[in-house]
Amino acid sequence: MRKFSFVLILLLSAVLALVSVSACAEGAFRPLPIDLTGGAPYAMEYASDLLVYEDPTIRVERSLRTHSDLINREYYTVDVIIKDASQLRTASAEPTTFITERRVLASTIAKRVNAVFAMNGDYCGDFHGNESSKYVLRQGTVFRDTVDKRLDLLLIDEDGDFHILPGGPELQDLDKTEIDGKKVINALQFGPAIVRDGIVADDDYLMSDKHSPQFADPDGRCDRLCLIQLGPLHYMAVATRDGATMAQFKQLILSLVPDCRNAYILDGGGSTQLIFLGHKINNVNAETSQNLRKLSDIR
Repeated sequence: MRKFSFVLILLLSAVLALVSVSACAEGAFRPLPIDLTGGAPYAMEYASDLLVYEDPTIRVERSLRTHSDLINREYYTVDVIIKDASQLRTASAEPTTFITERRVLASTIAKRVNAVFAMNGDYCGDFHGNESSKYVLRQGTVFRDTVDKRLDLLLIDEDGDFHILPGGPELQDLDKTEIDGKKVINALQFGPAIVRDGIVADDDYLMSDKHSPQFADPDGRCDRLCLIQLGPLHYMAVATRDGATMAQFKQLILSLVPDCRNAYILDGGGSTQLIFLGHKINNVNAETSQNLRKLSDIR
């Protein structure tokens, strides 16, 4: 695997960032510390026509595509490969904690941590800071130990691998700091999962407000965002450009990656933000800097 210098950031209450890593003199890569610092500065300047960023530690390729089965609707994909799991990070609007009501632009957070690529996250700062019930484990630290029992929980372990726990009352009592003998570095609670351990979710589950903050009736459309693990240290983000129903979005994801193991929905609507080299790249003509939604975190 090549190592790409990018940060995937979850906006809203947490950032998921893919960042670059510096190399030692002998050519070996140094893992990043598990903390709230950023990665190495990226080695290329942003340009509106730049579709690929690559250095010895990371590769990011972005594209805008059309899916004819979605009534010719356009969607964005960002394919990311990193050298080390420590490059997959989260960041907050507040530099020292994820328990905050502070909101800033996703691009501001991404620039602060030198994210090659960043995306909005699970809105862990939802509602009123500590009054939110979402589980918040970021960069190896548990900031809030309650859970929203309705929502699927995405755990990302020390090797950068995804594990999804289904929503339910048992979530509160489960050990969420370790899974399959590995330490959990980041946890996100939004969802639902479109695919969990290779099993595709039923439409009734995806469309139920009991499990999904993003549920929609059969005719409802909004922008949607999904994070997928394609393989070891290999990920893809998929976002719609002008909306889709939950059923349409599910079919889009399955058509793009029919054999994926885990695909997890993150916050959508106006919160859907993809940041590449410090610049928002999705729906750039539809919004101005004056009306961009501010977020609490990125990934």
